[in-house]
Amino acid sequence: MKKSIIFVFLMVLACQAQNKDTGKAENISETASEITQLSQSLQASETNSSKSNSETQEENIQCTADVCLQLRNIDKSNKSFEIYMINSVPVAGFQCDLPGIEIISADGGLLKENGYQTSNSTSRILSFSMQAKLIPVGMGILTKIYYDNPTKSVCMTEIIFAGIGGAKLSNNEPECLTLN
Repeated sequence: MKKSIIFVFLMVLACQAQNKDTGKAENISETASEITQLSQSLQASETNSSKSNSETQEENIQCTADVCLQLRNIDKSNKSFEIYMINSVPVAGFQCDLPGIEIISADGGLLKENGYQTSNSTSRILSFSMQAKLIPVGMGILTKIYYDNPTKSVCMTEIIFAGIGGAKLSNNEPECLTLN
């Protein structure tokens, strides 16, 4: 609970430095509309087990929240998987717990591309930008998780996403990922 409060406080402080250009807000609104349409079309698609893994990955995200998530692309030999995100609003930071594994590290993806500071304990990831940079509206791999000591599956819980000004964003809770 204390870490969540500290996280929200840091997000508020970081986002106060954010440039409030109204032209950017209009572009964000247009892009958000496009992402919402994409998310709705993904919802309309039902996953069929005969489809290839790459075909079904994006179709599996069925969500109308600000941030839609999916755990995917498990690599058992490297003990890694990805957190995939579709966000219809800019993201200022996030944290989550991943019960079922011991987190070694989180690397790459949109977090790295946007210069986010990412830290982890054995069960929690926390990430935000020290420069108050936002992850723009869009979709892609949020980060790649490297783990050890897996159980049968890993789930994403205690998910918190912050938006502009530290506002709490809505998100789905993705399906658990089978590890063994």
